[in-house]
Parts: sequence; C-alpha cells; structure tokens
Amino acid sequence: MTTKILQKLRPLDFPECSKQAINYLVSCFSSDDHGSLPGLSGAPENLAQDVARDYILFTSQNQRGHRRLNAIQELHMLEMLSTAIDEISQGSRYKLFNVIFGGKHEPVKTSLLTKLVSLALSVRCGAVLDCAALWMQEQGCHSDGVCKLAHSLVEEYCMLYPSVSEAFHGLPKVSPLFTCNFISAAVTIFYFNDNHNIPPLGLLDAITDWISSDSCLCFESVRLVRIQSSFSCPVFGLFRWCILGHLVTACNHDKKIDMETSTKTFALLSKLHLCILQNLQAYKSMELNQILFHLQDFISIATAVRQCCQNWKISEDNFYMLIERIGQVLQVAIVTESLKIDQVTGTEGLKELCSILPPNRLLKIIYNHHSQRGNQHFQPMDTS
Repeated sequence: MTTKILQKLRPLDFPECSKQAINYLVSCFSSDDHGSLPGLSGAPENLAQDVARDYILFTSQNQRGHRRLNAIQELHMLEMLSTAIDEISQGSRYKLFNVIFGGKHEPVKTSLLTKLVSLALSVRCGAVLDCAALWMQEQGCHSDGVCKLAHSLVEEYCMLYPSVSEAFHGLPKVSPLFTCNFISAAVTIFYFNDNHNIPPLGLLDAITDWISSDSCLCFESVRLVRIQSSFSCPVFGLFRWCILGHLVTACNHDKKIDMETSTKTFALLSKLHLCILQNLQAYKSMELNQILFHLQDFISIATAVRQCCQNWKISEDNFYMLIERIGQVLQVAIVTESLKIDQVTGTEGLKELCSILPPNRLLKIIYNHHSQRGNQHFQPMDTS
C-alpha cells in the first residue's frame, strides 16, 4: 500500500518535492520512536530509502522515471542536503546521510555524493565531511567507490589549478577523520611505483604538511576501532611513497619530471620520511595497540627496490639511503609495537629481508637483536 508521504510527494515538482522529502527524512531520524514515523505503514528504513531514491536521487521506476536535474537544480539539491546534514543532531546525522548514500554503489548516488563532498570541502562543512569519512570507512578506503571520490577531489583541488586552495590545505582542521581516510585512498590511487602513478606535487605537499603538523592525524581511523569493525591507516602507503617515489623520481626514465619538480619531490619525500618516524612514535603514546605493519610489507618494499635498481640506473648513494630508510622505519615500527613479529617466523622474515638487500648495519642489528632476544623491545630510536 502506498504510504501517505509518497502520496504527498508525488504531485510536487522540484525543488518542493525534494525539500519535503529531506524534511521528512530529518523528522524520521530526529525521532526517538522509529515505530511512529509520520506517514509510516511499513519498515522505517525501507520507507526512508524509497523517499531518498524517488525524490533525492531520482532513480525510481515510477511514472516520474529517471529524472535528471540540471546544474542549477543540482546545486540547489546539494545546498539543501548540506544544510540538513549540518543542522540535524549529531547522533542522527549519519543515519540521514547513510539512508541517502549508503548501500550498494550506483553511478547517480556516487556522482551526487562526490559533488556534495566537494561542496562541503570548499565551504568547510565538517558535518558532511565527517559523515563522508564514516561512509569511506564502511566502504573501505581502498574500494573503487572511495577511490573514485578521492580521485575526483584530487583532480578538482590539486590538478585543476596551479596552486592548491586554502580550503584544501585546511582540511584536517575541518574533519581529521575525513583527512585520514582521504590520505588512505590517495596512497591507493597513486602507487608511486612508476611515472604513470605519481601523485600531484600539490597533493604530496599538502599531505606532508598535514602529517608534519599533526602526528596523530594518520591514526584517526584507528581511534574508531572500538566502534567500527575495520580501520584504515595510510602510514604504510606513505612509507611506500618515500621509498618507491624516491626511486621513480631519481630514475625519471621517461623524462616526464622536470628538474624543479624533482628537487621539490626529493625534499618533500625526505620530510615525509621523518614525519612517518615521528608519527609512529606518537602512535605509541596513543595506546591504540593495533598492528599497522606486517613484516611482509617490508619484504615487498625491499623486493621492489631491488627490482627497480636492477632495471633502472640509480646511484649507489641513493640506493643505500633507501635501504637505511627501510631499516629506520622497521626499527621504529617494532619499538612502537605497530609491527609485531614472533620469534620463529619473525626471525625467518628478517633473514629473508636481509637477504634481499645488500648488507646494512641497521638491518643486521635488528636481525641479531630479534634472533637472540625473541620479542624483547628495542631501545627507542632518536629521530630528532
């Protein structure tokens, strides 16, 4: 049986139909008693999803068909959604957001969400960005939908104009969780393992600035592990940038990176490496106790470094500097317990790691210490 709210909305045109639909959803999720929602004759969630689908996303199969909003109407819709999400109580905010944008991936839904997040970023609407951050975490920051959203933001804010906007640079102050999950998606999109996967310089600069200003930023998602079934942490992806990114920039075998860009990239990657060490030390003080690395991560990085050095021309100084970076991050990861290795498999893994790379004093110390003392802690490393 058709519900009262759908009967009420059906004869209305845009924007009134969408305005009434949003108001209805707000009333639904602002109510403590979901069994007595206005116009309700069925399950609350199903009805709310029907209203969102028919009069916000316009993807229903009723007589209105797949209505397409023009650019001005779409902007009006985004403003209404942004205002509603911002003004609803914090406890109900994500319920409203999720009934519209949650569930399976749909092109219309993803397109509207991307534009809403872009608008929220430009006007510094933390409520929308916080909801988007939770959505990213539920979807998985490495999923296609999240990566498409992040890539659109990178194109708009880091590639469209010569310099990155102040709004983008100020993102962590508006929504630290969104920033953390955005970085996780960014290191997935831009693998930095060849000249075709290089992050824009503006993005690299912004991320380096973000995590140098806030040593806990990369762990915002980990903070939610008590209430979320999963978390994302971009630290390993950033570590990969520091190693493989340096190789790609140094080799520049396609000559796609000019000298000025190379110089800036080297400087940013060096700063990023130090930030990672400092961030891991900060993580120890947060007492979150989640594993951020696996020994296989370091083995895969070492293997990639060896292969790159075999295929590309790279100076000996650069090569040994990268090995030293691997050893430094490995040691600090063990000290801070963001990497935990047991005595048997850990010893074998460290032995494999050392066999992949040329002899290195720091790696040898780590291996000897672990093989002799099992799981005892290393002395903290001075990264000042």
